[in-house]
Amino acid sequence: MEMLDEVQNLVTENEFAKAKHKLLQIMAENGENIESMKLLGLVNVNLACYEEAKNNFEYVLSQENNDATSWFYLGNCYDKLNNIENAKNAYEKVIELRENYLEAYKSLCVIYMQLHMEDKAIELAQKAKIIDAEDYTYDYLIGTAFVAKKKYQESIEYLENALKLNPNHSQIYGNLGTAYLLLNDQVKAIEMYNKAIELNPENADALFNLASVYQIQNNHSEACTYFEKAYALTNDEKSLVGLTLSEFKGGNYIKAIEHYKALVIAHPEKDSYLYNLAVCYEQVRDFQNAINILKQLLTRNPKSVNMAQKLAGLYMETKDLRSAKDLYDSIILKNSPSANSLYQYAIISSQLYDTDTAERIFKKVIGINPDNALAHKDLGVIYLNKRLFDYAEDEFKTALKLAPDCYEIIFEYANYLYSITKYKEADEYYEKALQISDDVIAKTLRAMNKIELNELDKAKELIDSAIKQEPNHEYIQFMAGRIYFALKEFEEAKRYIIHSIEQNPDIESQNLLALTYFGLEEYQNAVNIFENLLKKNENNISLLLNSAQCYEKLGDNDKALEKLYKLTDIFPEHEEAQEMIRRLS
Repeated sequence: MEMLDEVQNLVTENEFAKAKHKLLQIMAENGENIESMKLLGLVNVNLACYEEAKNNFEYVLSQENNDATSWFYLGNCYDKLNNIENAKNAYEKVIELRENYLEAYKSLCVIYMQLHMEDKAIELAQKAKIIDAEDYTYDYLIGTAFVAKKKYQESIEYLENALKLNPNHSQIYGNLGTAYLLLNDQVKAIEMYNKAIELNPENADALFNLASVYQIQNNHSEACTYFEKAYALTNDEKSLVGLTLSEFKGGNYIKAIEHYKALVIAHPEKDSYLYNLAVCYEQVRDFQNAINILKQLLTRNPKSVNMAQKLAGLYMETKDLRSAKDLYDSIILKNSPSANSLYQYAIISSQLYDTDTAERIFKKVIGINPDNALAHKDLGVIYLNKRLFDYAEDEFKTALKLAPDCYEIIFEYANYLYSITKYKEADEYYEKALQISDDVIAKTLRAMNKIELNELDKAKELIDSAIKQEPNHEYIQFMAGRIYFALKEFEEAKRYIIHSIEQNPDIESQNLLALTYFGLEEYQNAVNIFENLLKKNENNISLLLNSAQCYEKLGDNDKALEKLYKLTDIFPEHEEAQEMIRRLS
C-alpha cells in the first residue's frame, strides 16, 4: 500500500507519466490487483490512453461489477473511443448503482443527444435538477435538447435559466443565439452571439454563427470579418467556405479567387467551387482563365446547358463569336432552348452577319414571347440593314409600344429615322435617348444628324462633347473627322481622321482623309491615297473622278484624262467626267 501511496502522490501532482511508470513497476513485482488496476486506468485516462484505460476498467469490473466509479470511467473511455452505445450502457449502469452520481447524468445526457434521444436527455436532466438545483448545466442541457427538437421557445426558457445560474458562460449565449436565429429573430441572435464572443473571443462556433447571420442579411463585409476570425481559430473548411461565399457575394473577387483556388485543390471533385471560381475570373475580366475552367467543367458535364451558356457568354465577351455559335449549335439548341437562349443565339448570328438565321430566330423568339421588346427592336435592325423599311418601322414601333422608355429601342429607332432621311424626327429621338443615357455614340450620331439639319454649330458642340468623353475612340474620331470636313474645317478634320486610321485603316477613313487633303490643297497627298485605294478598287467611279481632279490641280492633265476615260468607259453618262474631259482636252 505504501508503494501505491507514492503513485497516488504523483497523480495528485499531475505527474501521470511518472505515476504510470512507477505503477507498472509495482505491478510487475507484486502482481495485479483491483486497486492497482483502477489506479492504472485513472492514470491512462489522464494520459489520453483510452484503449489501455478501457482494458484496465473492464478488468476491474470483471472482478467487481458494482463499482460505480469504474463504470463511469469505462463509459468515458467508450465515449472517447467513439463507442457511443457502450458508453450509454456504462453511464446508465453508473446511475443504477449510484443515483446521485451527477457527472454521469451530464455525460449520459450528452450521449442521449448524440444518439438523437432528446426526450431521454430532457427527462434525465430534469431528474438531476432535483438532486442539484444550483447547477446551471442541467438547464443548459435541456435547452440544447429542445433546440435539437426544434422547440425553440422552450429552449430559450431553459437557456435563460441557465444564464441566471451562470451569467458568464459563453456557450450558453451561443446556444441562445442559435435558438433566436431559428425563431427568425436575427436581431436577438446577433445580440446573443456578440455577448458570447465578448465573454470568450475564441468561441469559434459563436463567431461562425454570427458571420452566418450577417451572410443571411447580405451584410457580407461583416460576415467576412467574423468568418475570418473563426477560420483563424479552427482552420476548418466550413469557415473557409462561408468566408469565400461572402467574398464572392460581396464582390471581393480577388480574395474569393484566392480562397476558391484552395477549395478546388482540397476538393477537385466539387464542380460548384470550380464554377464559382470561373465566375470570379469573369467578374475581374480575366476571361481566358474563366473560359479554361468552364471548358474543363463542360468536359465533365457535356450536356450541361447552363455551363454551355455561361461559356458561350464568355466567348461573346472575347469576340470569339464562332465558338459561341458552335456551343449553341452542339448543346444549347438541342436541349429545348428557352426564349432567352434563342435570343442570344440570334444575337450571335446577327453579329456573324448570318442575318437570315438571325431573322428566323428573332421571329421564333417573338412567337414564344410576343412582348419581347428587344427582340422586336433587333428584328427591326435586321430589316433596316436589308432595306426593308416598312417591316423595320413596324418592328420598331411595336418595340416602342412595349418599352417606350428603353434607351436601346429609342436609339435604334432614331437611327432608322436617320436612314430614311427623316432628320427632324430622328433628332427628337436622339435627344430622348440622350435624356435616358449620356451615351457617347448616340451623341456622335446626333451630331451627324445635325449636319443634315444644317445645324452646324450644334453638330460641332455635340462632337466636341463626345470627343471629350472618349478621346481615343476610333469610331468617334472618324465621325468627328466627317463633321469637321462637312464644316470645311479641314485641319481639324485631318487630325481626327489620322487618329482614326491609326486604329483602323479602312477604305472609308482613307478616302475621307484624301478628300480632306484635297480640301487643304495638298493634292499630292490626296492623289497618293486615291491611287493606293484604286489598286484594290480599280473600277470605283468616285475614286477615279477624285484622282482625276487631283491630277488636274497638279497640272498633270494627261494623268487626269487617263482616269476620266477609264471612268467614262464604265459609266459613259457621267456628266461631271464628260465636262472635265471637254475642259482638259
